[in-house]
Amino acid sequence: MKKVSKIHADLVEGYRRDFGKYAGKVDATLIESVFNNITSQLSQVADASVKRFKFKYVHERKSRYSDFETAIHWLTCCRLALANYPFEGQPRSPLAAYKKENMVKLFLFDVGLLNHMLGSSYKELKQQNYEYKGYVAENFVQQELTAIGVDPSYSWNDARAEIEFILAMDEGGIVPVEVKSGKRTRAKSLASYIEKCSPSKTFKLTGTQGPSALEPTNIVMPLYYTQFLPQRIWAGEWQLAPRKLQ
Repeated sequence: MKKVSKIHADLVEGYRRDFGKYAGKVDATLIESVFNNITSQLSQVADASVKRFKFKYVHERKSRYSDFETAIHWLTCCRLALANYPFEGQPRSPLAAYKKENMVKLFLFDVGLLNHMLGSSYKELKQQNYEYKGYVAENFVQQELTAIGVDPSYSWNDARAEIEFILAMDEGGIVPVEVKSGKRTRAKSLASYIEKCSPSKTFKLTGTQGPSALEPTNIVMPLYYTQFLPQRIWAGEWQLAPRKLQ
């Protein structure tokens, strides 16, 4: 594990050096501040969903989204940061048309580097009672969704409930995907979403449970099945556009 940790450290240091080398007109110190704060803000989440990225205290004398907009854009275009946009109320398709740029969750592009930057040990992560497993699982799902073309992703919340991901089907329907990392797999937020939004299908990704029986509407799958969500959600093609660097 020491050799792996050394490789992780070298990779992170290399990325930080590249900020100054390839930032162009973007302030490299802002890029690094956002990059570092992704991990530190994720680490503040214990047994809950990841929250919106907070801009206050990220960089001296900067506290608004407009101060960090170009740095966030740079990181997401380089795929070093992964963006998720939360919805409130009834989500509508196409999701991209209703997102608010200044209301964004940010994840790191690699869950292994995330744990390295936070100093989380392999032994800790293997423990079922490890209190930060929630955001690790959520970052993993975000990473997997990005790999299959869901970029950016979207989520849902109201006053007392949060759904980690919502995905659009070709026919215009919205499918909720709740992420549960530990042994407690009761889905109060999912029940709230069903009551308020009446989805045709629901998904729950868990860290302890295998795939459910062929349940056509309320489907439970293990976290490592995230890559198969498109096949289970919709038999046809997804309406996903390739990412373009600007």
